[in-house]
Amino acid sequence: MLPQDGTAGDRGALLLLDLDRFKFVNDTMGHDAGDQLLVALGQRLKHSLSSTASVYRLGGDEFVILVAGSPSHGKVEDICLTVLSLFAEPFQLFEGQFWTGGSIGVTFIEPDDRSMSTVLKRADLALYKAKDVPGNSHRFYELEMATEACVKSEIEHDLSRALEQGQFYLEYQPIVGIESRAIRSFEALIRWNHPSKGIIQPDLFIAAAEKTGLILPIGNWVVKTACLEAARWPAPTGVAVNVAGDQFKDRAFVGYIKACLAEAGLAPGRLTIEVTESIFSIDPLIICESLTELRAHGIRIALDDFGIGFSSINNLRRFPLDQLKVDRSFTQAMLGNQRDADLVDIILKLGTTFQVATTIEGIETEGQLEFVRALGASEAQGFLISRPVSARDVMGILARETVQAGSLSA
Repeated sequence: MLPQDGTAGDRGALLLLDLDRFKFVNDTMGHDAGDQLLVALGQRLKHSLSSTASVYRLGGDEFVILVAGSPSHGKVEDICLTVLSLFAEPFQLFEGQFWTGGSIGVTFIEPDDRSMSTVLKRADLALYKAKDVPGNSHRFYELEMATEACVKSEIEHDLSRALEQGQFYLEYQPIVGIESRAIRSFEALIRWNHPSKGIIQPDLFIAAAEKTGLILPIGNWVVKTACLEAARWPAPTGVAVNVAGDQFKDRAFVGYIKACLAEAGLAPGRLTIEVTESIFSIDPLIICESLTELRAHGIRIALDDFGIGFSSINNLRRFPLDQLKVDRSFTQAMLGNQRDADLVDIILKLGTTFQVATTIEGIETEGQLEFVRALGASEAQGFLISRPVSARDVMGILARETVQAGSLSA
């Protein structure tokens, strides 16, 4: 039940604080260090909030902060900022100094709330949104969050049956050489044809697949299907497949990719595995061994969405890569913003330094294409070249390109 120390009509507030990188501390520094971090954070919270709120440890790396009475939205906002400011200084652990951060979900305790679990569910929904924001952040609960959570729950439920019922299919977007504009490969993009909701784009279900563990069988299906379909294309046209970090946790995954290539009769050099920098937060040894084994087999490795994550030059040094793909957000901004233009130039220079090809995503205009061509980009991808097309239409595109090439040579 809710605490009964307030007066009738009080509308208190509950803050749910989640600590960043706590698992990292336990895994790399030991559980004793994790306990030290929790104690140190608890002491900072109590010292800073002793006159304004009560602090409880909910479990794991989560803390509950209760603000009694009827605090205004502004006061609760100030408390959130006070809590997040506690992460401005490192925590002194036996193993040394450790920097971390946190996210906060906030909800008000309504008069008709009958249990703490009800309040915590709302705070947890707000916390989930706060975690989507890079860095230390907080979010207040909004009614739309519950509706969105319900939709996500439905997607998770339906996703469990989608693969066995054959509801997924692949589309392919061409990647061309910037100088020749000849198609070098196609990126495979998964789509979900839901029986009642229609076509669902991957940004609406990939996170659910990762959360439920379904990313493993779905990801395997994508690799196998892409290899089988690409084997029908004229060589040396390649195919690029996005792979999630969780797939590399399966130590049989690299062997599975090799088996898919063998079954399809597709040369390894025609397959590119695209990963994002989020995979480097997994066991670096596993990732390095997996990527090295794939490259030794002849498979190409591309680092996708470069520039928007926790980009590190060290990752370019440590991990075997063949290609950098510059995120589309830079493409959209580079002609109107000098800073973004300079960043694209820097990324392309990094590619040259590390001797990897560079692909610019999101090319929509001739001006963008000419700009990155002048900077030395290797390849381009985007609506200017083509929107994603069906597997059947890939053959038509390649046939037209062959005819055009023949006409030019004649």
